[in-house]
Amino acid sequence: MKSAVRNTLLLCAALSVCTGVAVARTSKAQVPAAQANQGLDSQSYASRGRFADRFLAEFDTNKDGKVTHDEFNRTLAHEFAVATNGAPTMTLDQFASTHLKDLRQSAAIQFHQIDWNGDGKITLDEYMVPERDRFEFMDRDGSGVVSCGSSRGGGQFGGGASAGRGGGSSSSRGFGSRGRSSLCFSADLDKDGKVTRAEFEKYTQQQFNAVAKGGSLNLEQFYQLQATQSRAISARVFQRLDRDRDGKLTLAEFAASQEKLFARLDKNNDGVITEDELTSSRRSRLASRN
Repeated sequence: MKSAVRNTLLLCAALSVCTGVAVARTSKAQVPAAQANQGLDSQSYASRGRFADRFLAEFDTNKDGKVTHDEFNRTLAHEFAVATNGAPTMTLDQFASTHLKDLRQSAAIQFHQIDWNGDGKITLDEYMVPERDRFEFMDRDGSGVVSCGSSRGGGQFGGGASAGRGGGSSSSRGFGSRGRSSLCFSADLDKDGKVTRAEFEKYTQQQFNAVAKGGSLNLEQFYQLQATQSRAISARVFQRLDRDRDGKLTLAEFAASQEKLFARLDKNNDGVITEDELTSSRRSRLASRN
């Protein structure tokens, strides 16, 4: 069974915000601020629709347009069994591999969107455009500082547009890879509880330079950079899910945060998640950010 929801919402949701902004910047590099904000709003509404579609595609096993608690649990159990080859526990490598499954395809899409001039390589300037937009998206007050306080403990990755498989709430089901919690973990270089633009610029450019050859990234290098970020995020999520600290996940540990997700999406607590509840959840999160 395809794990599109996990990969989209856990790792890029993480990357979904970055990709959406990159598309807008590619086609409208010099648009006024008001139009740029409209573009982000349109992207958010589009993401909301995709979220509902992907959630239903993965968990609505009888295709009746809704997801029961039983369907949800059976799907999680199936995904766990596939990842572990039927073993009763999941290792970190197996957990990380589930999130790398579709990454190469999504990295290729992002690569071509960021490669503005189509020369088959991404320069630092091209790479930094969606990265800076990601920072600005999280810097809601335009102060040049992203506060880390509210992202701690709020979810596996915190502060994005949704929450991810194995995680609380954040940027798209949340990897916000790439939400505020992940940003704070990596780019808060002086560990003072906030990420300044200077810290963000320094960290992001270091990541680029560690992989780039000759001042640019080819497609394979870009994928490797994405994969490294994905593995680092998976390791942090795994550690949080591994409640007994034995270095492996049981099905109960693997599914625990997803039970919380189901409860949040099931607005009327009837044990069934409908498409209306999925879209209203996205709408509520978007409204809370404005």
